Amino acid sequence: MEWTVSKFVSYTMFDEAQGNSIAKAYVKMMMRNLSMKTFEPEYFCEVLLQVCSHENYSVRYSDEDVSRILSDKPSFIQNNDFVNNLYKEIEDDTKRGVKRETMLMYHFSDLHFDLEYKAGSNIECGEIVCCNPKAGPAPSPDKAAGKWGDYKCDTNPELFHQLVYSLNLTGQPDFIIWTGDSVRHEIEQDPAVTTNATIYITELVENHSPKSVVFPIQGNHEFNPMNIQDFDKKGDPVIELISNSWRNWLTPEVKEEYSSKTYYSYLARTHPAASVDFERKIDKTRIIALNTQNCYFFNFENIKQHSDPGNELEWLENLLRQMEKNGEVGIIVGHISPGVADCITSISTRFRALMERYQHVIRLNLFGHTHNEEFEVVRSKDGKAINVNHLAPSFTTFTGHNPSFRAITLDVKTKLPVKIETYTLNMRKANLNDEDAKFLFAHELAAEYNLHDLSPNSFLNLTSRFRTDEAIALKYENNKSARGVASPVSNGCDDECRKALACHTSNSVYADARECYSWTYYDQKLFLSYLYDFVFGPWVVRNNPKL
Repeated sequence: MEWTVSKFVSYTMFDEAQGNSIAKAYVKMMMRNLSMKTFEPEYFCEVLLQVCSHENYSVRYSDEDVSRILSDKPSFIQNNDFVNNLYKEIEDDTKRGVKRETMLMYHFSDLHFDLEYKAGSNIECGEIVCCNPKAGPAPSPDKAAGKWGDYKCDTNPELFHQLVYSLNLTGQPDFIIWTGDSVRHEIEQDPAVTTNATIYITELVENHSPKSVVFPIQGNHEFNPMNIQDFDKKGDPVIELISNSWRNWLTPEVKEEYSSKTYYSYLARTHPAASVDFERKIDKTRIIALNTQNCYFFNFENIKQHSDPGNELEWLENLLRQMEKNGEVGIIVGHISPGVADCITSISTRFRALMERYQHVIRLNLFGHTHNEEFEVVRSKDGKAINVNHLAPSFTTFTGHNPSFRAITLDVKTKLPVKIETYTLNMRKANLNDEDAKFLFAHELAAEYNLHDLSPNSFLNLTSRFRTDEAIALKYENNKSARGVASPVSNGCDDECRKALACHTSNSVYADARECYSWTYYDQKLFLSYLYDFVFGPWVVRNNPKL
């Protein structure tokens, strides 16, 4: 099996060395975990085929968990309009000329630094990542990595220093959210290598801005090999290395929780670098930093899990219940959004139920992973818009993107976003002229799409406009890659394209997007999402645990 995968990868995507590396990293692990659960005879017969009586496994259906989660939903949020009503209060104050205090945060994701980036190296070397000494010199000028970066490469670390100009435009942020995937796109086997970019970036920030309030969380690429984390094993060396590098940003209590659980919650005002003004503004806000490896299909160690990997959703439910009692509000940050195709349905369905039950607690959801600037409307069981998952554009150019980050203005009283701005460096212009190597204002979401405000209702309305308005749909498609070479530009967005866009953005569970497509739209992600759900199956409890 390993040989077959190696040859397939070599012939279809990369060279033989990369094919061998991919096969060695994943095949044996995947086959072992499939045999432990998916194709374990009793599980396969009772749960997947459903032709045997449930003597060994009891199925824990997601619908039952959703009903349980929503069973004690308070009366004041029964109409599922809590967040939308808060935006109305903001609007009413604005109309009356009442100036509401705001605060600024930056959101960075998918930095993917290549610490060996080399200008002039080959951008087409046959491996996953080129543009470094291993790629060799470019065979011709058009194959040479640019001074500042290239659309076929991961990030040139020198780009970090170009952020200074944008700071002059926006002002110093009150705090920074960093949602992982900082190492280059390689299949590494050494934790010291998979975490080197995270540690490097942490040191850069601390050296250039030691008083920064930063709330970070890892992505899927920091693990070794990339994507793989076994929640059954304690003391992950990757988490140990990262938590030590973040020791100046985490309180001892938060560091201990992160080191043991690989996710954490953080009463923001207790941050070591918090100023008196920040403490006042952020008040009773808690940062909830999720490890989204629990829902990622390509974390093949999850295949063997019978239910909640790392007990993360149980932890989140208990945390939100306590936050409700304490009168706290939350900002959820993580790498992989629940609505993407490679987040398995059993996790995203339960997560959405928690978002409905605690819609008055959660004020903002921030993710990355896809490298695209995107959003997903979180809807209640009755279909109403209750929140929005905001996916940040990537800092890396890989593949075809202009490096970007977001500046988000929050209303201090509610902690809701009232302005979401994208700042972008145009890589084509930068490589032609050093004066253009700057992160400049690209757009603000509400103005870009003519939204009434940034409420869930406004975004749900936008998803309907995608269905009928090709111009607005194409604008969204172009903005996904910050108008890099991956953008469709003027290729148009036909009826099929617009339906797919409307279905995806109006749902925070990909299985619902699939149903919305009604098989009138097909792509690789649609097929794979069905495969993911089959392989992982429903949550189960083993009635007779084997000794």
